[in-house]
Amino acid sequence: KDIMIIGGGYDDSQDTKTVRTADGVGNAIYIIDANTGAKLFEIAANNADLNISNMEYSIAGRISTVDRDADGLADHLYAADLGGQVFRFDIYNGATGSDLVKGGLLADFNGNTVNTNRRFYYGPDVTEVATGDEQYFAVALGSGFRAGPLNTDIQDSFYMLKDEGVYLKDEYGQFTLPSSPFTSDSLYDATSHQLTSSDTVVKDLALASFRGKKGWRIDLQSGGEKVLASPLILDYQVFFTTYLPASASTSACAPPAGNARAYLVDLFTGNAVVDLNQDTLDTHSDRFALLNQTGIAPDTKILIENIVKPVVCLGAECTSAVIEYDLSGQEIACLGDFACLAQNIYGRFERVQPQSWTTEIERQP
Repeated sequence: KDIMIIGGGYDDSQDTKTVRTADGVGNAIYIIDANTGAKLFEIAANNADLNISNMEYSIAGRISTVDRDADGLADHLYAADLGGQVFRFDIYNGATGSDLVKGGLLADFNGNTVNTNRRFYYGPDVTEVATGDEQYFAVALGSGFRAGPLNTDIQDSFYMLKDEGVYLKDEYGQFTLPSSPFTSDSLYDATSHQLTSSDTVVKDLALASFRGKKGWRIDLQSGGEKVLASPLILDYQVFFTTYLPASASTSACAPPAGNARAYLVDLFTGNAVVDLNQDTLDTHSDRFALLNQTGIAPDTKILIENIVKPVVCLGAECTSAVIEYDLSGQEIACLGDFACLAQNIYGRFERVQPQSWTTEIERQP
């Protein structure tokens, strides 16, 4: 049947909380019959079909679903809450009652202090990764205080965590969760871009640290930079936007409404995907472009009206998501940092165009 999977909503007491404290409403997930509105299943801290004691904080963002076997049925749910937590729930289609959904806390990125009171107002994006050495779901999301966009006390971050439990089952045939939730320390600190350092000692130490981690994180600029929209994972890259209050800008000409940035980073490492400033070094500043628009950037949209020329739009600010060429095959120079960043979402977009072909008919004996 057709269903809707939604979070419990927003507790407006979050507007004034400076440290993490439990919410009175919104700390639930509902599975609802889309045709009748009937509640089919509830996940909450107590008195629900599935009780999860950690679900103390409201869930205002979208619930991300994964259909891993392409049968039209959701298999996994990912949710993030205003307590800085990430949950995964697994749907065992065909089961009944409380056996239908299992799961729990995957990560906790709130440090229970004023400057670590990270909130997730927007849900994650999720994709499957299968390499020669690893299999996991990559879960990408960023923190930010939407109700307090001018807040400069909280150190917000962007995260990519590796959920390997969707490929591991316990003795009961259920997908596994980490023995203890991931924290910021579980992830490689990619902020300083040391994986591409020209200093071999620094680079080797960074590689050694990276290999032992369950993903990566980028700590955003001090002074209030925050993520206020869901990211997009595209072609093993992550595209997301941030907002910087005017007080966080290094420019004396920063508008009172603040600035917005667009980021494009490698899904596996968090590294920049292009040497944006063309200084032959890949550094943190190559990860992002300052947008022309002021204030909080709207949700990202990818428009594909022309199959060979997808476009990325942030509100009215649109540019090509591919590297473009003229009729002679020469690359057309991009104009502006956002255009030069965004064209690497899909990069060199090529479509096979047959020039000639033949048809053979098998001769019957």
